[in-house]
Amino acid sequence: MKARFAAILSLLGAGFIAGIGTTIFLELGLYDLSALSPHNELERQLIMFLKNNAIEYQSGDIKAPALNDRERIKKGFALYEVQCKVCHGAPGEPRGRVSTGLNPNPPPLFKADDHWSSGELGWIIQNGLKMAGMPGVGIGQTDDDIWNIVSYVKRMNTLSVAEYKAMKKALKDGVDPPGLEWEFPEEGWKKLKNYSASEGKVLLKKLGCASCHSIPGIKAQNTHAGPSLKEWKNRHFIAGQVANYPKSLVKWLMHPEKIDPTTLMPNLDVTEEQAWKMSAYLMSLEE
Repeated sequence: MKARFAAILSLLGAGFIAGIGTTIFLELGLYDLSALSPHNELERQLIMFLKNNAIEYQSGDIKAPALNDRERIKKGFALYEVQCKVCHGAPGEPRGRVSTGLNPNPPPLFKADDHWSSGELGWIIQNGLKMAGMPGVGIGQTDDDIWNIVSYVKRMNTLSVAEYKAMKKALKDGVDPPGLEWEFPEEGWKKLKNYSASEGKVLLKKLGCASCHSIPGIKAQNTHAGPSLKEWKNRHFIAGQVANYPKSLVKWLMHPEKIDPTTLMPNLDVTEEQAWKMSAYLMSLEE
C-alpha cells in the first residue's frame, strides 16, 4: 500500500514538474514556430494521430456522388490547375515554389485515392487541415465544385504524364484529341485477385528477372542493370511512362518496347497469364 502511494506521489510530482517546465518553456518563447524547422517526431506522430482520427470521424456520414463522369473530371481538372497544383504538383510537373516554405510539406496527390475514401477527400478539400497548411477550399465553392476536384484527384491516381499533357492541351484548345479518356480506366485490381502471387514469384525467378533487378524474396546474382523492385506497389509510374496499376503492368511485362521504345527491358515472350501472375507478386511488394 505504501509503495503504491509513493508511486502515485512520484507520478504527480513528475507531472507537476513537467507542467512547470513546459509553462516556462512556452512563456519564454523558446518553442520554434518557424515553418522552416520540421516537426520533431513527437509532434509529427501527434498531428498524424489527430488528423487520421478526426477525418475518419467527421467524414463518416458523407456520401459521395457518382464521380466517374467525363464532364465532372474535366471541371475538376480545371479547378485543380488553378487552386491545387501550386502546392501539390501534377504528373510530370513539380510543385510551385511557395509550397517549399510550408511545413509539413504538401504531399503529391498521385496516391491520395489509395489512402483516403472519396468522402474523406471531399471533407479534406472542403474544410482544410489545421497544422498542415491546407486551406479550406470550400469557401466560395459549391458542393459540386468540391466533388469535381475529388473526381479529378481520383483520376490522377492512374494518370500518366502523357495523358496529363493531353488533358491540359484539350482544355486549352477546347477539343479532345482522339483516344483521350477522361474517365477512370479499368485498373485490373479485381482480376489480379484471381492469380497466384506465389506462382508469379516462381516465374520471376525462372525468367531470370532477379539477375537485373533486386526483387524481395528472390535471391540471385544481381548485375543491378535494372532498378530495384522493392515496394513496387507504392510506385506511381512504370518506366516513367504509364500509371502503375495491374492492367498496365501486365502490358509492360508482355511488351515493354511498346510502352517505352527506348527501354533496355527485354521482351521475354511472356504470356498474358504469366504476366498476371508476375504482376500479382510484384503488386504484393508494399514494404
